[in-house]
Amino acid sequence: MNPILSSFSRLHGFAGLSRSFSSWLVSGSAARLPQAEGCEVCPLPPWQHQQVRTRKRGTEYQPKNIKRKRTHGWIKRLSTQGGIEVILRRMLKGRKSLCH
Repeated sequence: MNPILSSFSRLHGFAGLSRSFSSWLVSGSAARLPQAEGCEVCPLPPWQHQQVRTRKRGTEYQPKNIKRKRTHGWIKRLSTQGGIEVILRRMLKGRKSLCH
């Protein structure tokens, strides 16, 4: 027999076995679940109307005060030529706060 066909037949047999096992598992677990009273009165909405959960939102920006001071603080601004220019530009513009 061709090795590709033999491996395919083995995979096909495994898929059939797993399919029968999963159907047995689902049917067995469904039989053990208690039936809620009034299910016929208020059935669950169809899948397209239920909430789809994806990744969390709102976690993109978490400010860190130490990082802010080290990057944009007075000491950092005065330690470089570009930082001094930033301070002078803000002074000329009349900014109340020159840096963090």
